[in-house]
Amino acid sequence: MNRLNLILWVLLSFSLVSSKCQSTKNAASKQITETPKKKTSMDTTTVIKSEEEWKKVLSDEEYNVLREAGTERPFTGKYTDLKADGNYYCKACGNLLFTSETKYHSGCGWPAFYDNAGNTAVENRIDNSYGMSRVEVVCKKCKSHLGHVFEDGPRDKTGLRYCINSISLDFKEDSTNDAKVK
Repeated sequence: MNRLNLILWVLLSFSLVSSKCQSTKNAASKQITETPKKKTSMDTTTVIKSEEEWKKVLSDEEYNVLREAGTERPFTGKYTDLKADGNYYCKACGNLLFTSETKYHSGCGWPAFYDNAGNTAVENRIDNSYGMSRVEVVCKKCKSHLGHVFEDGPRDKTGLRYCINSISLDFKEDSTNDAKVK
């Protein structure tokens, strides 16, 4: 009976965390399938590597999230509560993805951003895994999985919440400010 209770507890915990990170909009709401276009001068070269090459440059945990669309446990990522000025880059290829200007505390357990860093940063894909319909966010340069985007972000900004795995990011601090962790 203890094993059954443990299984039920794990399923309930996952369900509660998942529901917190699901959009509360009804099915009639507009789905996010296209990233807004912004003018940037970033490099648009696509990074193409075999899975064996990715395994050589990424840790097992990074590979699981970035290349196999895994996720890190909520509230465990090193950037979840980071408050510092700087930029967030793709852990796999170094592409600029997000800036600290658009980061906010959403309470979902992963770093949250209300906008990406421009039209060469990310792209969105429909993700119907695990019996849910979500919008997956991938790096536009290397197609690595970053997280998901939902329509429950700050209404005074874009209304979007990019829910991103810390392990998929590299942060480079603005040299004029010190990092502050909440």
